[in-house]
Amino acid sequence: GRRAARNPLKSLAARANIQNEYTEVKSGVNEKELKRLKLEEMARKSHLAVEALAGLASVEDFKSVSLKSHSLPLNASYLPYKSPMLLQIKGRTHVQTRLVEPLYSSINRGDCYVLVTADKLFRFMGSLANVIERTRSQHICAFILEHRDLGCSANREYVVRDDRQGGHDEEFWRVLKRPKDWEIVDCGHTDEDDVFESCLIETNMVFEYLDEELHPIEEYWGCVPRVEMLNADKVLVFNFASEIYIWSGKNADGDAKRAALRLTQEMFNAGYDYEACELNPVEFAALAGSREENIVEIVRRTKPMYPEWCLLARITQHMETILFREKFLDWPDYTRDPLCREYSVHGIHGIKPPDGELLFHSGEYEEPNVILENANLGRGHFYYDPDTMRHFDILTDSVQMWQIQENTFDTVDDASFGHFHADGSYIIKWIYRISVTVRELSGNISNRSTVGRNRCAYFCWQGIASSANEKGAAALFTVELDKEKGSQVRVRQGQEDTAFIRLFGVMIIHREREINSWRLYIVSGNDTQETLLTEVPCQMAQLRSRTCFIMIHGGNGEIFIWKGCQSSENTQKVTENAVKKIKEQKSKEFFGKENTDKDVKVITESEGSESDDFFEAIGGKNRDQYFSLLETNDEFRNFTPRLFHFTRTEGAFKAVEFHSQLRSRDHATPYPFTQLDLYRARQPTIFLVDAGEKLWLWMGWWPKEDSDSSEDSDNELVNRAGENRWLDERRAALATALSYWEAKKATRRDGSESEESEEENEERSDAAGLVVWAGLEPLEFISHFPDWTHHRDVEEINRMDGRSEDLVSISQYLSLITQREYPLSTLLSRPLPEGVDPTRLEIYLSAEEFEEALGVSRGDFQDLPFWKQTKLKKEMGLF
Repeated sequence: GRRAARNPLKSLAARANIQNEYTEVKSGVNEKELKRLKLEEMARKSHLAVEALAGLASVEDFKSVSLKSHSLPLNASYLPYKSPMLLQIKGRTHVQTRLVEPLYSSINRGDCYVLVTADKLFRFMGSLANVIERTRSQHICAFILEHRDLGCSANREYVVRDDRQGGHDEEFWRVLKRPKDWEIVDCGHTDEDDVFESCLIETNMVFEYLDEELHPIEEYWGCVPRVEMLNADKVLVFNFASEIYIWSGKNADGDAKRAALRLTQEMFNAGYDYEACELNPVEFAALAGSREENIVEIVRRTKPMYPEWCLLARITQHMETILFREKFLDWPDYTRDPLCREYSVHGIHGIKPPDGELLFHSGEYEEPNVILENANLGRGHFYYDPDTMRHFDILTDSVQMWQIQENTFDTVDDASFGHFHADGSYIIKWIYRISVTVRELSGNISNRSTVGRNRCAYFCWQGIASSANEKGAAALFTVELDKEKGSQVRVRQGQEDTAFIRLFGVMIIHREREINSWRLYIVSGNDTQETLLTEVPCQMAQLRSRTCFIMIHGGNGEIFIWKGCQSSENTQKVTENAVKKIKEQKSKEFFGKENTDKDVKVITESEGSESDDFFEAIGGKNRDQYFSLLETNDEFRNFTPRLFHFTRTEGAFKAVEFHSQLRSRDHATPYPFTQLDLYRARQPTIFLVDAGEKLWLWMGWWPKEDSDSSEDSDNELVNRAGENRWLDERRAALATALSYWEAKKATRRDGSESEESEEENEERSDAAGLVVWAGLEPLEFISHFPDWTHHRDVEEINRMDGRSEDLVSISQYLSLITQREYPLSTLLSRPLPEGVDPTRLEIYLSAEEFEEALGVSRGDFQDLPFWKQTKLKKEMGLF
């Protein structure tokens, strides 16, 4: 018969040598528990977490880890720049910016060049270069300076010319190794720019990495690249002869990037072959200009290796250098091609103005907050975190102060604590703790609190008139004193935050050391524990109606308290508290060492009813000298002015609001900003000041160049890099100011929807505010700042540029620089009206005058070749 099937489960159950239950055997329990307890004990005594301590105690040997190799050269950095780099700018229609050999022989008089080193930037202006080449070279230098591009840390550019010698020419030629007897090559024939431009473009090669190979993109082969080809998912290789780039989209695969880099390196190592092309694009600079005939034989079109100065670089999307961007026809750069400008102001294409209405409504109050060691300290004594509903009390244990004295530092005594001199530097050590209190579920503040460890911060305060040696010594001594390895903060005069001022209660900044004369101090701050006294020249012109002043004569032991007619009761209270502390302290900075026991007499004066003694002390005769100009509308008595800075440091043109460190929710801050906020900004720049009843648009200045680089052409054609860009910025800022004013007026209306006539609307726009130029500020504008020093050098620069102290309304100035049509006689005279593009004067002519002046209609003119257009414009003086 058949044998019955065996049941495997029954067979296993019948075996006696198999256990039915699992018994866990623990080993090393005691050791693990002791280790855990030790870590917890260490954590209680340390500011580090248990996990951090465990990591520090680990004994893993990470050297034994083998990293994956990608077979790339160990010494290849693939940076998109070298030092030095010589860029040649050549062309007319599509100007070519190419990397050429950094050698003297690459230079000729017909082109422009940019020499980039690690710390210097030179711009060579060929005397026979066309205006387009000059403009492009200026823009390239401006971009490099602003973005620290191409590995260059220079703060300015040096202009070099072939027709005269300057102070920096020797260094330029030294980098290029120019022999003393070598003469600069003249420019070539008249059509050279167009010929070279077309020949260079036809050598452009573009590849895409696909299926482990580099595939040529026929659509863009031998053409000027376009931005549309830059896909975020792709890896592209651009071969511009002397420059080869591996461009990686932000979403490209990592393996594809590495493979494309390896293939490109192989292509680079194989050298180049341009036998099929009209010229060798790698060494075309040796052919440009009036060269010897046999130079063509010397420059071969085939070489087994690229020269060392050529560039093989990796570039990531949105991190492209200016040299790479210049290769594209339609890179979104508003100064490169007017057709790329997608925004307009009054019909003129340019930069998009920031939304003025949004700007006006963005002024939500925020408490000042200082962050040290990733901890929020608020104003320096308290901070509330709404997210975690926790209260942080900052407890000060001690504050020490040292003054820098040349090569050493001295401890400041208690009597001089909180006194600073504008020509000195100081170090302040702050020891503090943070107490944390939470809220209970009921919403009430808990009675329990946790006090943290001792923390330390070192502040290095630098006066506005302190020497460079003192600033450097202060920084070095700060490092030397910092045994606790705490936070180190540099504080510049005029930029003190509330946490810093609160260390002293009343902080006093002196500009003079003479005690036997009257000295004037302006009062800032809304809290008796956050009071700042800043010495200003003892003159009538320094008085401001919206605040209080303290005038002291230490030798006589007299103090005047001057209360402005528009000052608040809180400001007067803060001033009286400061005077009380000065009387108690009797510091040598005010009264000298010998007068500390003298009685101090305090006299209070109110604006409009001052005594003769006060006028004699301040050096004035009567209040009409200044005060009549400072009367403020009562409607804006409790108004805090607002300041906006128009900037494009992050690419887009926007307005950033400045916030005073001494601002308060409960009280107005009458003078929240200083002159330094305007003049310390990188120039040229624009600020919008909302003074309450009026707007002010403050325009900066264009910094002076060297005397040997002040002119670029006989006709003053675009003589400074970025000038047209700044013109666009001014248009945008003006448009923003008008929309800001409309939003401001709308909030003050009573809600009536009655329609306004066109004339009324125009009058309201004219009342928006005024345009003011740096160095030419009127008294009315100056009165909105706590202190003002006239800069004659800035005034001279703006006067040379045709500016004046005559005030123009914002709407009128916008109309002036956006005017689209001028008579021929105006365009032929010099200087040109502001806002006129000197390279395209023909666009401002009416249709009738255009045909009369140039002999062809506007449509037919556009169809002419570029050289023919230029010839016609030159004949009529429009070029």
